Amino acid sequence: METMRTSSSSSSAAGSERRRAGRGLVLALAAGLVALAACGERAPARRPNVILICLDTVRADHLGAYGYAARPTTPFLDELAARSILFADASATAGWTKPSVPSFLTGTMPCEHGVYEGSAHLELGAATDVLPAAALTLAEAFAARGYRTAAFVKNAQLRRGNGFEQGFGVYADEVGDARAIRWAGLDWIDAGRAEEPFFLYLHFLDAHWPYPVPDEYATRFAPAERVEPFRAKTFEAVRDAIHDGERELAPAEREALEAVYDGALRYLDDQLRLLADGLRLRGRAEDTILCVIADHGEEFGEHGRIGHGHGLWENLLRVPWILHVPGRAPARVEAPASLLDVFPTLLGAAGESAPAHLLGVDRLADPEASRMIFAEHKAPDRYQSSLRRGTEKLIRSVRPPPAAPGEAELPLSIGERWEAEIERRSDGRLVATQLKPRDEDPADPLEIKGIVEERAGARLSIAGFTVILRDDAEIQLADGATDDEPRPGRAAKVRGEIVDGVLSADRLKLYAAGEKTDLEVRGPIGGLRPEADGLSIEIGGVWIAVDAKTAFKDVPEDEHGRMSREDVVRLLELGAAAPSQGFPVEAPLLFDLVRDPGEREPRAAEPGTGLARTLEELGARLAGTRVFGAEDRILLTPEAVEKLRAIGYAR
Repeated sequence: METMRTSSSSSSAAGSERRRAGRGLVLALAAGLVALAACGERAPARRPNVILICLDTVRADHLGAYGYAARPTTPFLDELAARSILFADASATAGWTKPSVPSFLTGTMPCEHGVYEGSAHLELGAATDVLPAAALTLAEAFAARGYRTAAFVKNAQLRRGNGFEQGFGVYADEVGDARAIRWAGLDWIDAGRAEEPFFLYLHFLDAHWPYPVPDEYATRFAPAERVEPFRAKTFEAVRDAIHDGERELAPAEREALEAVYDGALRYLDDQLRLLADGLRLRGRAEDTILCVIADHGEEFGEHGRIGHGHGLWENLLRVPWILHVPGRAPARVEAPASLLDVFPTLLGAAGESAPAHLLGVDRLADPEASRMIFAEHKAPDRYQSSLRRGTEKLIRSVRPPPAAPGEAELPLSIGERWEAEIERRSDGRLVATQLKPRDEDPADPLEIKGIVEERAGARLSIAGFTVILRDDAEIQLADGATDDEPRPGRAAKVRGEIVDGVLSADRLKLYAAGEKTDLEVRGPIGGLRPEADGLSIEIGGVWIAVDAKTAFKDVPEDEHGRMSREDVVRLLELGAAAPSQGFPVEAPLLFDLVRDPGEREPRAAEPGTGLARTLEELGARLAGTRVFGAEDRILLTPEAVEKLRAIGYAR
């Protein structure tokens, strides 16, 4: 994700903007001429178009329409809200993108659609949950009703192949910043027939770290020297130190962090104004429903953390929801709403009925409908759920059952660098006796250490591996070594890459004569595959078996193991019986959001009573409507992992 820079190219960009706007004007005029030539007959009323806009990582209380006065972050959205329906109390179903987006796209909870993980470290490597084919998306619902559909998104968690593309005739991921997404959407609108209604989903990432907005916006509310540290890769180390309790976010740092965040919001707002102008230019403003939401919020140190994806606090769940329906009177809805309501509300706004199985409410038909707000968060070591009713909110945390012997998760992920001590079996099979992670650059070359068995010039055999020393290979001597001859029987380590089964070495390290060594292979994990008796991993081109006798070194043990989706289902089905079945349940925390809006003074709630009991009953009911299975998960490629790391995930 490349930060846009202001430069002499700005005049070229402005010229391009004017040319594209001119093309839009020509298209709009052409459409008007066609209408005038239509024999004087009055055309039937067209079904409304629908544009759903998600502003990634935007908390409601940083918009002027929601009372924010510190900086002018959203003048356009404030104007839009004044002539639209503003939901004053809207909540996401989760505190980060991966589980939240499929919830509002399907109108179902994470425990129903099953999308919790973005980059889980599972036995076969880094994996991600995918939206099941059985889930009905909003795009599929509109497509079934004759709508043309498209999505233009920017977030590595939403890439094609994760199931979110279901129902979209066009699904373009990694489009670019807000400006690029705006033009992609308008170009797609231009390419369609005027009489064909459309459903368009736009997902903007500009308010998400590392805030990839033009410098003039990043520095709009604070000077560059104060905000640039929060856009740099080095900020991850600061964030980790804060999360680990090693330091706190200083007040001046928080002010600078919020300033760059607010600058990103202003960039988004300006691009949304241009999007609305583009619709008006094309004659589409009066027949297009515009829905603006966010998938989750953001924390700025309120609970000892920054960012998102770590819990169910209100500043992570409270999001904006502005709904503009042409011809509909503006209103402010105070009743608590969930993003589950988006699915039935948008269908209702378009004059269509929603599927009966949805938990959400059509907020146009019943804006003040009373409901409880349910949210979920699955961390590697626990499952959290929250339920809000009126001003009371309960948060419950549950740990997974203790891992049974032999069932602990193997902490191996594609792309990570590991060292394997190996024995070669009589059948030639390589089996790892010990594995340990290496805190080294995964891009470093493969290394093999063992005993030289044969030598013929530049060709060596080391522990069964054929090695060719390159002409420019570097020769190193370990402590105690006195000569640079790789004689048979001598311990050596070579570095290079395997090509056609032969290691082409650019470095040879020789050890003292008589020194013993085990066969070792060190390099990045390039693949994993299950075997009848365990697992095989590929390190730098070498396939190595891992079995029950393989020891893992320098890997922290987790007495509880990982909280899996299957554990969540079982937990929810058990309800109040979960503790007796091995699920340690922490005392639920109860908050009074009027007296304690920052959720800093919880009081313990009795399990099995009040909101806790309601939460258990709701979870059990929703677990029975799940549509996901074990097959709804895929392994991530190293490239996909790197894209997630670029926005702070897949650590």
